[in-house]
Amino acid sequence: MRLVKEAQRPAKETVKAGLPLKRTVVRLNKSAPPIERHLMSGTNKAIEASEASVTGKASANSLCFIIDKDFIFRQGLAAELRRTGTDIVELSAPTRLLEMVENQNPDMVLINVDRSSPHECIRALLVLKDCGYKGVVQLFGNGDVGGLDSLNLVGSDCALTMLEPLQKPIKAATLHRIIRERKLGSGLPAAEGITLAEALARDLVTFLYQPKFDLKARNLVIGAEAMARVNHPRLGLLTPDCFLKGADQDDLLNLSNHALVNAARSSLHFQELGLAMQISINVGVENLLALPIDDIVSRYRPERDDWGGVLLEVTSRQLMNKSGALKSVAAKLTEAGVPIAIDNFGIGVIQFDVLNRIACAEVKIDRSLVEGCANDATKLRICKSIIQIAHNFGSKAVAVGVANEADLDALATFGCDLAQGYLFGKPMSVQQIDALIAQSRLGPKSAA
Repeated sequence: MRLVKEAQRPAKETVKAGLPLKRTVVRLNKSAPPIERHLMSGTNKAIEASEASVTGKASANSLCFIIDKDFIFRQGLAAELRRTGTDIVELSAPTRLLEMVENQNPDMVLINVDRSSPHECIRALLVLKDCGYKGVVQLFGNGDVGGLDSLNLVGSDCALTMLEPLQKPIKAATLHRIIRERKLGSGLPAAEGITLAEALARDLVTFLYQPKFDLKARNLVIGAEAMARVNHPRLGLLTPDCFLKGADQDDLLNLSNHALVNAARSSLHFQELGLAMQISINVGVENLLALPIDDIVSRYRPERDDWGGVLLEVTSRQLMNKSGALKSVAAKLTEAGVPIAIDNFGIGVIQFDVLNRIACAEVKIDRSLVEGCANDATKLRICKSIIQIAHNFGSKAVAVGVANEADLDALATFGCDLAQGYLFGKPMSVQQIDALIAQSRLGPKSAA
């Protein structure tokens, strides 16, 4: 979502001109009472309290990825490590490593070096470099020591934290000692919780929405970013950090499918109220390519075009690394009314030619640049440049993580189109957004 990324995630909002829709406006001007802030803070108290209680007592074990195409060895090692309290994700190849690392941020990545295909190890190391991975990397294999050492140097050149290579077969006790000595994870027993697979099987996954505002239409609420939660019957509302660790590829694909269906239904709900609300979700490129997105959306899309629809947010790193594969389906998605947004823009290496190859409806400025930009000349210059770049490529510029009016005013001055963040409200239910809109209809509607 980051589907899994916390309140960093995404939403796209473009209300089509000339449509016979009721326009509900939430004002942020100085003369009108701050309706939306008062209402949102009230409707989110229960959510804040629930999330605070959960995250306050959650302590996760270390999380390790094992990449090895030898299923029997991989499964046996994983089972032993799980018995020591370590969360494990098994991968047969580094194909989806980028997406998985961005979603789950493991403490350790173990990579088998196959003598017949050492390029697979190099491929995994380069992916970790692109992710800016900060955990530790453990190579192992049954090849010669010199070959393992050479690949370790490749990892070091990629600015990765490389451990001394191990000869295969490796023992779980050895890895457990490394985890303990390096204090990976919390080192504490895991808090009582639930896995993503179990949450999906028990239909406990739900979604909250962070509203998005159109800064050029007097702060019109035109969309929302969907954020996954688990509504546990005893533990309350759980955030992704409590249920995503250890999720495998199939579980994450299932969650993406769940999010897509939910977003389409929610957008239809708002359309039936006369509102063109676009709902955005975070989705990894691999899941985007695997899901029949146009078919899923078509089941819920009304015959009329007066609905906000669904926006797919892809991180800038994935867009760069998977632009070739994504380009093949981008046109089909656009025809189906499902545009793409580029998330986390402005961090890491950016290849601007990607925006030439993939049409993006929105460019979302990373929150690390937005927060405090009013008082940081460097951040402000970067934000201004990103806004100009977005407009040059025919995209809307979206500020993520707006937390104060000074930052909002500074961004609006440079022509930023949309904004979301705690200044406007924390993630809320569809019903709470309904209440927000209904309440705003009772307040002043005149422009400042």
